[in-house]
Amino acid sequence: MKKYLKFMKFAMKEQREYRTNFFASIATMIFNDACFLVIFIIFLWYFTDTGLTMGNFLVLCSLSCMCYGITHWLFSNIAKLPETIEQWKLDYYLSFPVNPLYFLISKKVWVADLWDILFSFICIAIYAFVFADVPTAIVLLKGFLIVALSALIVIWIYIVVGSVSFRLQKWSKIADLFNSMFVSFANYPPDIYENKRIVYILMCILLFPSLILPYKMIIWTATLWQWLLLVWFCVLSLTLWIFVFKRWLKRYSSWNLVHQM
Repeated sequence: MKKYLKFMKFAMKEQREYRTNFFASIATMIFNDACFLVIFIIFLWYFTDTGLTMGNFLVLCSLSCMCYGITHWLFSNIAKLPETIEQWKLDYYLSFPVNPLYFLISKKVWVADLWDILFSFICIAIYAFVFADVPTAIVLLKGFLIVALSALIVIWIYIVVGSVSFRLQKWSKIADLFNSMFVSFANYPPDIYENKRIVYILMCILLFPSLILPYKMIIWTATLWQWLLLVWFCVLSLTLWIFVFKRWLKRYSSWNLVHQM
């Protein structure tokens, strides 16, 4: 944790040197998230018989923004793991006497774009104060905990998916498709697709542990079995990446002894 905080501190100093780009990036992220809210409002305006409210979209937006913010900004290299393996850039991380995966995922941080994570907390807070039927403090506590567990599952799933590149060359193209489908399906509540069985099954395969289950737990009363299932998915995805990455790392080979970034 200390090492990661040092990386973040260095990234903050480095990126603030280019102040125009730094603040322009923050403004761009704010505008991007604001556009999503406008799209949700337009959707509710045109489709009035869905039974959905802005609260549903706020919960979904909180989950997706947290997952996207962590995997693309806070631990920026996670989404690039397949390309790092295929382009022999992993040599750089293997040349240091530290755990290569921890070093890889913590080395690059886009500080200016951490707005997504802040926006995630803002969305769940608005939902708790405006739309929830139970005490605000309970919704906030439950919401923050579920969002955190969901984010951990997403991180570890990305590592598992990226690790397939140890065995299959050009897997990064499939990994990019996985990322695109994740972002696309995550923009709308699963309630919309429940009557479309094929689409809903596809959504469950992609998003059930990281989005659909957490979404339902926040919107409705979370049962003990749902909490146990969410924790089980968290432990399972953690176990999978430890097994898959460490085992398949032994198959890694490169034409370079040391490949500098």
